[in-house]
Amino acid sequence: MADTITAATAALETQRRLLVDEYVRRAWNMWQSLTPQDWWNDAVTQGAAAYITQQQMAFVRAMRRLGISYADIMLRLVGTTPQGQIPEYVVVRDNTDPWKVALRPADAYRSLAVQHPDIRPRGWDGLDKRVQEAVNNWLDMARNQLQDNADTDGTLAQNRATASRYEASGIRRYRRVIHPELSKSGTCGLCVVAATNTFTRPDLMPMHNRCHCTVAPITESNDPGLKLNGDDLQKIYRAAAAASGKKGYSTSAADLTKLRVDVTSNSELGPILTRAQSETIADTESLGEWHMPDMQMTNAQMRRMYERASEFNRHYQILADSGKDIESFRYDGRNYTFKSGPHLKQAWDYVRSLLEYSRGWLGLAA
Repeated sequence: MADTITAATAALETQRRLLVDEYVRRAWNMWQSLTPQDWWNDAVTQGAAAYITQQQMAFVRAMRRLGISYADIMLRLVGTTPQGQIPEYVVVRDNTDPWKVALRPADAYRSLAVQHPDIRPRGWDGLDKRVQEAVNNWLDMARNQLQDNADTDGTLAQNRATASRYEASGIRRYRRVIHPELSKSGTCGLCVVAATNTFTRPDLMPMHNRCHCTVAPITESNDPGLKLNGDDLQKIYRAAAAASGKKGYSTSAADLTKLRVDVTSNSELGPILTRAQSETIADTESLGEWHMPDMQMTNAQMRRMYERASEFNRHYQILADSGKDIESFRYDGRNYTFKSGPHLKQAWDYVRSLLEYSRGWLGLAA
């Protein structure tokens, strides 16, 4: 059984990596098409993010299908017949809709660039060394934000679809399965410790950024994840040594007790693994309490995107009709500045496309 699960996991990871890479490629190609001025033009960045949002939704659908396929293999291995109709698409994050997440590379770029107001290149070529290094840093930050979002959202979408299939098939207990072979540095200590636990609710299995753990079902007679995790026991000892500042492995009780984890609630992603007493917790609690994404939440977020696209469409039209170069307004607690430029029309088209998509999802008349 272990060999079959390992093969299924390898196939899962291959497909996961292909889907993530393709989504990141498409999204980054969009951001790379912007001029330096475009990065400061809300009309263009919102349009680019609107395009990426539809790419992200297609990506999440594919990741959910992958998660269901993996679940069906695991269920058959423990002697359970897959059952239940799982929604094709469910949003990944609470309190923040996909369009806002898609915009975060632009926010990351600006957050660094605003620290250097003297550097505002007119183009990407012919820059002196100091300016080029700064601009490269801004772009790297934007791409890293995109990659983080893709890895995190992809794994969550996959694992939630897997867990939903398990639950619909009568599974009531779950185990986190670590995969040291899927990371250049091996499984992190947080996941190794968490893998010793079982879960009775799939929505309470904590993750972390760029996590590659999967979910295995547990029946009365089968716990395949226990054997797989046991084969990686040395990872626990290595993590224990690292927690004590040592190299290699440690099996001493004193070192193992230093490797402790906490679970904190992230208001977008849900339960998040952190090292115990860690000062650096990626948390967004100010946004509100977390709830497991479902179809009701998906419809609510789709409506928010529809309303935002409707409002932005109105201001694109105002800018086009007025003959002015700038249209400034405030919406949903944020100030926006739409500027004329060579990419304005294309950006507007992307927003209108998202407007039509969300309208169709909600079943609204044009």
